[in-house]
Amino acid sequence: MKNKIESYLPIKPISINACFQGRRFKTKEYDAFIQEMLYSMKKIPTIKGDIEVCIFLHLKSLTRSDIDNFCKPIIDCVVKKGWIEDDRYIQRLEVIKIKSPQEAIEIEIKSLN
Repeated sequence: MKNKIESYLPIKPISINACFQGRRFKTKEYDAFIQEMLYSMKKIPTIKGDIEVCIFLHLKSLTRSDIDNFCKPIIDCVVKKGWIEDDRYIQRLEVIKIKSPQEAIEIEIKSLN
C-alpha cells in the first residue's frame, strides 16, 4: 500500500465562491473544474485512514482570493478520484500560496498510520 501521494496539476485553482449559484446549485465553471481535475489526476491506490494534506497553490496573484476558498473544490476532487477514503480522515491540512506565472495545483498526501 502506498503511504504518500505527490501530484502537480497544471490547472488554475477555483475559489469556492465561483462554485455555487445561490445556496446549492453548482456553476458550469465548477463542473468544468471538476472534469479537468479528474481527467488530469492519475489513478492511484487509495490511502486509507488518517492523513495529512498539503496543497500548494501556484497563483499569478497572491491576493486574488481567500486561501481557504480554494480548499474544498480541490479536496472534493481528491475524494472523487479515490486518492483518499473521505475528507473526514484529514487530520492536518496545510495550504500554501506561491506566486507563479503559471497557475497550478500541487498536492501532497501522507498517511499518518
